[in-house]
Amino acid sequence: MKSTPSPRVRFLAVLALILLAGAGAFLLIQSSSGSSSASDTVGTRVTSHTTPQTQTTTKQGSKSKKSKRQTSVEGIAALDAALVAHPLVVVSVYARNVATDTEAMKEAKAGAANVGAGFVAFNVFKEKLARQLTSLLGDSSKATNPGVLIFKRPRTLAFALQGFADSQVVAQAAQNVFPHKEPWVSEAYLICARFSASLGTAETKATNADLSTAAGRRRAAVALEQAATLLNQEAQALSRVRANMSKAKNYARLVADLKQVSTNMSSEAEAIRRNDQTTAQATEQKNTTLIATMNTLASDLQLTTCAS
Repeated sequence: MKSTPSPRVRFLAVLALILLAGAGAFLLIQSSSGSSSASDTVGTRVTSHTTPQTQTTTKQGSKSKKSKRQTSVEGIAALDAALVAHPLVVVSVYARNVATDTEAMKEAKAGAANVGAGFVAFNVFKEKLARQLTSLLGDSSKATNPGVLIFKRPRTLAFALQGFADSQVVAQAAQNVFPHKEPWVSEAYLICARFSASLGTAETKATNADLSTAAGRRRAAVALEQAATLLNQEAQALSRVRANMSKAKNYARLVADLKQVSTNMSSEAEAIRRNDQTTAQATEQKNTTLIATMNTLASDLQLTTCAS
């Protein structure tokens, strides 16, 4: 026969169940609250890190745009900037909507590059630039287009060309105003000057030698070989100089011609030693023609010490 629990026992059992259920609910609420706090904390940290980065990027972007706007200069500001970098500046006055003016501007730019001068173009088709140019010159009659103005430091008009002028005319005008030599020209000039005296002595000995005698032929051959060696050394030294782009082609040709003259002199010396006058004279004639070409190149490059 089964025993029946007393009312008191049943009451205590129900009370225990209620207490256990309450404890479980309390623990669940606490756990949920802790998770929410942690999430809130992490979210706050992420926000605090991303906001400055966004602000920094925005500031950098605005600075970049601002710097790009400031880099574009024109008119008098461009002229002043060019005069800081160059003692002489060629200014082309032109109207962009006129074909001949545009061509004149390109010629002026090439002429400036040929003598290492600065270059600025005033497009008078723009009213702002036209007013600046008139203010700069103080006399509107000088601001004709096309035209070329040559300025020296501090901002002095030294020469003016009215009408179309090709690059050679512009270059010559600039050279007359300021006979400036590029650093590479000065370096090459000094190299040729260093060899000039010794070469002159050797060539004189070869010319004065009596080729009708064996002793004279020996002296001529030795002198020509000395001159060939000197010319080869000169050409090697010149080949290490870097000319600017506008003169590089002619300069390279000058150096190549010097090497060829050196080779021809060696060949002439060998012919003289053999007493082969026909070959010696033919080789000498080749050098005479080649040296004439060299002298033209040397004059164009402002390297008169490299001419013979």
